[in-house]
Amino acid sequence: MPLKIWLPAIRALSGGDVYVRRLAAALSKAGAEPIVEWLPHNYQYFPQLLRRHRKPTGADLVDANSWVAFSFRRPDLPLVATALHCVYKRGYPRWKSLPQAIYHDYLVGGFERRSFCEADATIAISQSTHDEVLEDFSPRHIQTIPLWVDVERYTPTNAPMATTSRQSRILIVGNMSRRKGGDLIAPFCNALGQDFEVTVVAGLRGETPAVSPRGASLGFLKGLSESELVGQYQKTDIVVSLSRHEGFGYTALEGMACGKPVVAFRVSGLKDVIEDGGTGLLVDVDDVAAMARACQALRADPTRAKELGAHGRERSVRHFSESAAAAAHLELYQSLLDTRQ
Repeated sequence: MPLKIWLPAIRALSGGDVYVRRLAAALSKAGAEPIVEWLPHNYQYFPQLLRRHRKPTGADLVDANSWVAFSFRRPDLPLVATALHCVYKRGYPRWKSLPQAIYHDYLVGGFERRSFCEADATIAISQSTHDEVLEDFSPRHIQTIPLWVDVERYTPTNAPMATTSRQSRILIVGNMSRRKGGDLIAPFCNALGQDFEVTVVAGLRGETPAVSPRGASLGFLKGLSESELVGQYQKTDIVVSLSRHEGFGYTALEGMACGKPVVAFRVSGLKDVIEDGGTGLLVDVDDVAAMARACQALRADPTRAKELGAHGRERSVRHFSESAAAAAHLELYQSLLDTRQ
């Protein structure tokens, strides 16, 4: 009989939701039976209220986000805590407000400490996340299983790189938070100049950033389906990430799978995905001038841009496959079940 994996998740309308959906799809393809259960957003503040939440009938094991995993500890179920993004004691004041810092350090940090203590195993989604969790919490059993991309869906096209004939297209995917670099979009566009057009796929909060007439043109898209998002990756020239901290560089990997060069800050998560000078270019965090120069250099050298994109596609297929990730999850799950027998 297939393993029944309970995947309870707080719906957050973020990358965490994408992770759960993709994990469920990967496990299903690998022959397991994932049981996804979406829970109201407010539980993230009071996850202990889920202690008495009834487990699904026949569930063999539970795998939950480390922010709330402790609340799904059941005597008869092995518990896996998955660390997606380590925010404890990080980012203030660079990309956090004081209320966010208090929430992360005094609530989330406490929740994660309980989760890592109670979990039979911890999964980290990147080497950076692994190192941060180990430094902060020292869980007894932690394993890195990188995220993955569907390379059959995220795939290249043969669109040529823009040079002097038209504006080069840049794609940024992510919300407008400071952690994602929303406050850097306008200065980045200003540094790029008029040879570029920038498209941001995000839910816009507040007013559109004001860009100088001498800067890149700027447009926003929201509410895209996954196929529409893939289309945006395929028709862009360069994928850019302005994130100051990531658990894993989802956007970078998706861009690489579509054969695009990626320019990003040299920060956790992103440096685990991008090979600097091999599949993209990394610059120091917050240095939008250096990021703009990197994009300008790729525009001036379309051959190099194409090579970086081709190497990115190869790396995404070789190192971040869905089947390898599913197999690693199932191997861990089975080892925990075998230990209990």
